[in-house]
Amino acid sequence: MATFEGTIYSDALRMMTSITVSIPQVVEGDMPVLYLLHGLSDNHSAWLRRSNVDLYAEKSGFAVVMPEVQRSFYTDMAYGLRYFTYIADELPKICCRLFRFSDKRENKFIAGLSMGGYGAMKAALTYPDRYLAAASFSGALHIKKSCKNSSDLISYQECYGINHGRISEDDDLFSLAEMMKTCGEYPDFYITCGLADFLYEDNRDFCLQLEKLSVPYKYEEWEGAHNWEFWNESIRRAILHFAKIRSEQ
Repeated sequence: MATFEGTIYSDALRMMTSITVSIPQVVEGDMPVLYLLHGLSDNHSAWLRRSNVDLYAEKSGFAVVMPEVQRSFYTDMAYGLRYFTYIADELPKICCRLFRFSDKRENKFIAGLSMGGYGAMKAALTYPDRYLAAASFSGALHIKKSCKNSSDLISYQECYGINHGRISEDDDLFSLAEMMKTCGEYPDFYITCGLADFLYEDNRDFCLQLEKLSVPYKYEEWEGAHNWEFWNESIRRAILHFAKIRSEQ
């Protein structure tokens, strides 16, 4: 596995930003690419430092792109930078130019933990035609509740800086799932959450929303909390799940 860590310039952010990319050295045909998003207290290096994602990705022939978004909640911020535009629109184009990755839907996947789980679901629900599959691990999937309660996850002051303290339909996963119903083509959704996770009820609520809308998904839960032990197992399972889906195309 070849690993690159450095900086790229983003027009959307109007600045240099950090990125880590892991690429298998031998792959036949178009290489599948997983855009893997970090959590609220992490950065672009967290997945590679804290999990075995490079090992799992190499076994399945996946490249992994791990970008940096600060504490933005993968949002075009009211008082900050356009991180959602960067992740969903600009980053894949940059990676296609720099690393010759495919931009075809059948080769693109997105996943993340906690805040990154929210970002992954948001990107896939907003642009279902761009990703074959998306995954969330311990995702902060009920962002309206998180902002309203000013929990340990995010303070009201931060929420106000991100979106004026008001969650629009374009940032609410529950609303986005309803709007996606009209597209006629869904990504495959894979969701995990630990039984002792403080976001457990939010994840179950989101799964119930998908069920109500008849949106197919796979949900797995097991003993675990909001920690890297759980997320390491989640990314292992997710990459195997993604590889199976891709092989069936």
